[in-house]
Amino acid sequence: MSDRQTQIVQAARAIVAERGVGALSVRSTAARAGIGASTLRHYFPTQQALFDAVVGAAFHDELDDLRIADTRVPAGQRLTECMAQFLPPSENDIPGLLNWLTMYTAALGPERTEQGTRALTSLTALGRQRVHGWLEVLHADDLLRHADLSRHTTVLMTYLDGLCLALLAPGPGGITVEQARGHLRELIDAMVVAPS
Repeated sequence: MSDRQTQIVQAARAIVAERGVGALSVRSTAARAGIGASTLRHYFPTQQALFDAVVGAAFHDELDDLRIADTRVPAGQRLTECMAQFLPPSENDIPGLLNWLTMYTAALGPERTEQGTRALTSLTALGRQRVHGWLEVLHADDLLRHADLSRHTTVLMTYLDGLCLALLAPGPGGITVEQARGHLRELIDAMVVAPS
């Protein structure tokens, strides 16, 4: 990424941090970066390209490949460690999932916004790409039940969404972070990773 692109992405991330994703636009970002909208469009031809860059920068700051390539660690454990990064690290962090739920509401709810839809589109694509990449590592070592990486990705991401909702559920219907990680590991062992 060029210096100018980095400057634009930093300006956009500052807007999102201060005023939320709904405030992010080409004009607001250009003004914050101290450039004209046409200059911004040279680097990010569409608003979706800008959203992808902003969301991608934040997304990649949060996720790591951890030990996915470490063949000394069982495949199920490696994939679970990577996938668990999508879950809150502790019980105290569960309220942060409300931001995730708010993003879905902004993209799909009755008062949905174009910015919300763009942000969700970017995050969903990035999440799928990252999970697919982890699966490719395991597939290269013939450690998956089957070669349909797209299907594995869909199953994992769908299950993860359900776990996040269960973490937010009040009362006896809810689960703990430890339980969510355990359920994730069970799914991975039962449906994704080949038996050893």
